[in-house]
Amino acid sequence: MRILTWLFALFLSSTPLVLFAQDIPDAATKSFLQKEGIKDIMFRVADWQLAHPRREISPIDWHYGAFYTGLRALYELTGERQYLDKLLRIGQTHHWRPLDDFFNADRLTVTDNWAWLYGLSGDSIMIEKSRWIMDAHLARNYKELTDVHFQDNPYRLEWWTWCDALFMAPPSFVQMWKVTGEDKYLQYMDAQWWKTSDYLYSPEDSLYYRDDRYFEKRSDNGTKIFWARGNGWVIAGLARLLTNLPEDYRNREKFEQQYREMAHKLLRIQGEDGLWRVSLLDPAYLDIGESSGSSFFTFALAWGINRGLIDKKYGPQVEKAWAALCANVNAEGRLGFVQQVAGDPYPFYADQSHVYASGAFLLAGRQVYEMVDKEGRK
Repeated sequence: MRILTWLFALFLSSTPLVLFAQDIPDAATKSFLQKEGIKDIMFRVADWQLAHPRREISPIDWHYGAFYTGLRALYELTGERQYLDKLLRIGQTHHWRPLDDFFNADRLTVTDNWAWLYGLSGDSIMIEKSRWIMDAHLARNYKELTDVHFQDNPYRLEWWTWCDALFMAPPSFVQMWKVTGEDKYLQYMDAQWWKTSDYLYSPEDSLYYRDDRYFEKRSDNGTKIFWARGNGWVIAGLARLLTNLPEDYRNREKFEQQYREMAHKLLRIQGEDGLWRVSLLDPAYLDIGESSGSSFFTFALAWGINRGLIDKKYGPQVEKAWAALCANVNAEGRLGFVQQVAGDPYPFYADQSHVYASGAFLLAGRQVYEMVDKEGRK
């Protein structure tokens, strides 16, 4: 099975053509939707990314924090110790801390991983700094001082003023609650999520603006600008926090409802090739599937099917998305067609990759594996 997958990926890496999901050979598509084929391509993506670090980026910033969530998913699925050891070494090397400007939501991404590791080992040194930092967030009189405006706000990076922040920080607070049992972390996450949502979420579109600079902006084709990866951050953040949020939590249904709204919108606007366009409501702007946003969407949608939040009838759409993502992985394991660090839609290319996209791909793979497993497929 691994040979079949590798041969197909070799073909992809050597051809100048862009293949879409409907163009993928049946045998290769089948391998990507079988359990061993899913694990094989996850291993290749993880191993390629580990062998090709982005040295210009701090290993404890958000880019890598997102990648580490994918490594966690791979370890939880396969039990391969090398991935757990990698996460432990990163924490130890950086003394279990985030970067210094810790009021920035981006810096909290890694603390989620430290708290998860603490849950496995019980070594309190792993969360001492993270817990102190989260308590600093709680101590700021946030109920009165929070300001979620982005434009012209000198403190915009200290509050959740951009939609990406809803992946970076909320799951970390929920993970900290999980390992400490202290409800204050849930209360803070809940209050701050809905302040950002009330400001940036468009109920009539079931999508998030990246930040308030996009409220009135329109694309050249006259459509609202809803950035794919930005909305990928949000719905993936919802899936990740709901995974640990207590079933009887008072606002759980509210979070689930927003998840359903976004999920059904994304299913309606999915591209014919299985992937999503970088400007969600303006596919004509750049009519090619983008891998980072599409990976986050595939993760969140497969997660929703596995948890019963959306109907199993959408399984074929998720499988189509996964197969199309696998088609963007070359023989070495590089996931291409990734838009680079951004805040809105702009072009991307076949040879472009990034650590956060690899992390999202691994998150998606684990959930697709679970979906396939529940159906009794091998």
